[in-house]
Amino acid sequence: MILNLILGLLLNQTDDVKKPVVTRWSFENVETVLFEGELSYRASGENMNVKEWGIFTCKAPELPTQKNVQTKVLVLNAKTPPVTVRDFSPFMRTVYLNRLIVKEPINKDLIDVKVSYQAELTARKLVPATDDMPVVKVEPLKEQEKNLYLMEWGDVKFKDKEFQIWMENNKVIRQEGERDIDFARKVFRQINYKVDFDFTDKMDRKSTAVSVMMKSDAGGISNLFVAILRANKVPARSLWGRMIMSATEIEKLKIKEYSQMSVRCEFFADDIGWVPADPGSALYNKKTKIDPDTCFGIDYAAFFTQHVDPNIDVQNPLSNKRINLIALQTPAYWITTQSTTIGPIKVTQDWKVTKREKKIDPVK
Repeated sequence: MILNLILGLLLNQTDDVKKPVVTRWSFENVETVLFEGELSYRASGENMNVKEWGIFTCKAPELPTQKNVQTKVLVLNAKTPPVTVRDFSPFMRTVYLNRLIVKEPINKDLIDVKVSYQAELTARKLVPATDDMPVVKVEPLKEQEKNLYLMEWGDVKFKDKEFQIWMENNKVIRQEGERDIDFARKVFRQINYKVDFDFTDKMDRKSTAVSVMMKSDAGGISNLFVAILRANKVPARSLWGRMIMSATEIEKLKIKEYSQMSVRCEFFADDIGWVPADPGSALYNKKTKIDPDTCFGIDYAAFFTQHVDPNIDVQNPLSNKRINLIALQTPAYWITTQSTTIGPIKVTQDWKVTKREKKIDPVK
C-alpha cells in the first residue's frame, strides 16, 4: 500500500515537470535596397618602368540576401575585357584577370582600375516564429556544400591541439543536444566578452593567432568565429566586402583608409538557413556599450559582399607562381619590369555608392 502511494506520488511529480520551451525562429524581411557601387583603385610609383600589368579582381557572389549581382572591371588603356578564371582554393571562386601590355607612357608608372557593382540587397531580421507565420521549409545544405563550410582552410584553422585546448578553456565546445543557433549565439557572446578590436599593419588574422592575441580587426575576429563553429560541426563562412556608404561620407570619423571595408559572418542553422552574425562590428562598438545582440541574427542591407571567405589562391600567368591573397576587397596586381630601383609605390582608392529602396512583400 505504501509502495503504491510512493509510486503514485512520483508519477504525479513527473507529470507536473514542465518541458523547457524551445523557441522557433524565422526571418522577417525588413527592406530591399537596389545598390550601385564604384570602386576606384590606383597604384603609382617612381621608375617602375612596367612592361606588363596583371590585375586580379573578384566577381561578387550571389547570396541569400544578395541577388542579381553584376561586376564590371575597367582598366585604364586596356583594349580587351578581363578573362574569367577560378582560384585554386576549394571554393573555386570566380576571379577576373586583366593583362595590360604597356603601350601608353602613363602606364609605365601607373595603373588605374574601376570596378562597378550592382545588386539587390535584402535586410532580414531573425525573430521568434509565431503560429500565424507561414511555414517556410528550409532545405538542408547539400553534402558537398556542407563539407565545404566545415573544412579547415587558409586562415580558418582549428585542428591544432593548442586551439582545441583554447576552445575548452574558453567554454566554446558544443554540448550534446545543443542547437546550432544556441551554440552560435553562445560563441558570439564569448568572443564579444573576451576579445578586443584592434588594427595594425601586417597583422596575423589566422584564427589560431587571434586566439593567442585575443584581439584583431573584423577579418581576424570573423576567422575566429568561423573556426570555432566549424570545429563544432556548424557550417560557417565569412563575407568580405564593404558598407554601402560612400567613403567620403565617413571622413569625419577619420577611418577613410578603410574605404568602408568590413567583414561579416554567416552560419547555417537547421530549419532556419544561413543566419548572419557580425562579431567584428559588435567588438568595434564595444566601447560605446552597444548591445552585441544587435549584431546577431540581423542582415543589414547596408553591406555588400565582394567575396566569401579569405585566402584567394591565384596564379601569376607569367611566372606560374601561386599568389595567396588574404582578401580581394581591392584589386591586386603584379608587374613585369626591368627596373631594379623602383621607388615607393602609392596606392589610393575611393568608394562611391548610390542606392534606392525597393518595396517588398512583408513576408517571403
